[in-house]
Amino acid sequence: MEMEKTVETSFGTFYIRPYNDEDLDNVIELWESAFKSKIDRKIWRWKFHENPFGRQIMLCVNEAGLPVAMYAGIPFPGNWNGNKIKMTQLIDNMSHPDFRQATNGRKGLFIQTAEHFFDVFGGDHASVYHYGFPGEKHFKLGKLFLKYSMVADGGAYLEANIRCQERSLFPIFGSVTQISSTSDDFDKLWSEAKRFYPFSIFRGEAFIKWRFFNHPRNNYRIFVYKNPVGKMTAYIATLCDGQTATIVDVFGLPSKNQFSGFFRKIKNKLHCQGISCIRIWLPKHSFLTNYLLSSGFISKEEPLGIIPTGRSFSDSLDIDFTIKNIFYTMADGDLF
Repeated sequence: MEMEKTVETSFGTFYIRPYNDEDLDNVIELWESAFKSKIDRKIWRWKFHENPFGRQIMLCVNEAGLPVAMYAGIPFPGNWNGNKIKMTQLIDNMSHPDFRQATNGRKGLFIQTAEHFFDVFGGDHASVYHYGFPGEKHFKLGKLFLKYSMVADGGAYLEANIRCQERSLFPIFGSVTQISSTSDDFDKLWSEAKRFYPFSIFRGEAFIKWRFFNHPRNNYRIFVYKNPVGKMTAYIATLCDGQTATIVDVFGLPSKNQFSGFFRKIKNKLHCQGISCIRIWLPKHSFLTNYLLSSGFISKEEPLGIIPTGRSFSDSLDIDFTIKNIFYTMADGDLF
C-alpha cells in the first residue's frame, strides 16, 4: 500500500500523506478553523507526540503544503480473546470549512482522506479494529460513508447520588487507597484479568501512566483495591468537576462483593471531598455495569450524545462479536 496519494479536483491538486512533527503548527490552525475554538498544544503533544503507543494520522494538503483535512487515531495494544492485537481510537478528525466542497467524483476530500487512512492503517498488518465516540451527526456520516457500526447496544450511562449513603451490612475485607504513581501491579492485573474482557484495549502500567499521570491538564484520582494479602485486584480512576465525579476508568477481576465494597468506599471518599453525584459510561453488557446497578447506580439517558462506534478490518473479526463483547470506558477516549 502506497503511503501517499494524489487527488485532482476543480479546486486544484491535493496530496494525502502521513502527518509528521513539522506539520504541528499548520494542523493546529486547521483544528481551530474546523472546530472554531482553541486547542491547548500540550494536549495535542500529549495525545500524538508523547504517548508510548504511536500514532496513525493521514493529512490531505493543498499545493502549498497546508493541511485541509485530517483523519487520525491512536493505535493501542489490545486483547482479542487472548490474542495480542492493535485497536485504534479515532480522534480529532476534521476538514477545513473552505475546502468541504472540493471533490473528486462523489467524494469530498475528507472522505477520501479517511478511506486512504483505513487503507494504510486498517487490517491485520496494522489495527484490526477502529473505534470512537462520535456524536449523532458524525456517527451518521461515518455509517453512511465509512461503514461505522454502533457497538455495545449504544452503551450505558449510569449515575449515583451520593449525598446520602446507606450503611451496608457487608464488610470490606480489602483495602482501598489513592495512589500517586504507577507500578508493575497494573501489568500483573492486566495479565490476570484480561481474559474477562475478551475485546479490550491494554490497561497495563504504560497506559495508566500516560493516560492519567502524564495528562497535561486533568487531575485524576486513582484508587486501587487490594485484597487482604496485598494483591491489587481492581482500580478506579475518577475526574472531579464541581460536585460531579466521573469514573473515567474501572478495571479488575470479577467479584461482585469486591466491587460492591470498592464502589461504596469510593462513594464515601468522594462524598467527604464535596462530591454529590458520580457518573460513568460503560457497555450495557459488562458485568461491571451490573455491579454498579446493584450498588445504587441508576441507568439514565445519555447526556452528551455519545455513540460508541466501531469498524472491523480483519476478515476473522466478526463485527457482531465486537458489538457484543467490547469493553470500554471513557479512558478509551479523550473526552475526560
